[in-house]
Amino acid sequence: MALPDQVSLLSRAIRKKGQAEAEKILARATEQAQGIIRDAEEKVHGELERSLAEKKKNAFQQAGRLKDGANLKARQLLLQARKELVEELFQEARQRLESMRDEAGYPQLLQSIALQAIKELPGEKVWIQAREQDQALLNETFCQNLSKLSRRSVDLFPEPAAISGGCLAYSSDKKILVDCSFSALLTRAQPQLRELLARELQEVQ
Repeated sequence: MALPDQVSLLSRAIRKKGQAEAEKILARATEQAQGIIRDAEEKVHGELERSLAEKKKNAFQQAGRLKDGANLKARQLLLQARKELVEELFQEARQRLESMRDEAGYPQLLQSIALQAIKELPGEKVWIQAREQDQALLNETFCQNLSKLSRRSVDLFPEPAAISGGCLAYSSDKKILVDCSFSALLTRAQPQLRELLARELQEVQ
């Protein structure tokens, strides 16, 4: 049987040991808790970074789509504007040509157009056809001048052509046609007109 002061010493030792064990347990628990907190913080931080990166990526993608859409819309508007401008210029050119029919210099213009058409035909003899209102201009003197300038035999086609101005030229056997009507001349000029307009717009930009 233990003596009383030995019991007291033993009790203090047990309490001290229990306190030490408790402190160890508490220290381990604290360390584990801090580890859990660190892991949680790292996980939250990582998820936050991933979330922010994903949001940033989505934002850039959306901005890219908006930019691409805006660029496409701008190109479409520019192409439409060019088309409308070409059509407007084409219409103005047609109106200008048609207004020249009433000017004093129209016979000379008609002669120049006819010479251009004749040069594209083979053979020594050609036919010239004009609209009904211009038949009177293509008289014998007109045809003789054309013959002299082109070194071909030029005759007037008896029937008038359904054109707004200019003329049609045929080979002697009427199998080859050169269309130098106002409509045909303007149609052939469209590619050059578009190219010129494109250059002008690039310089403005």
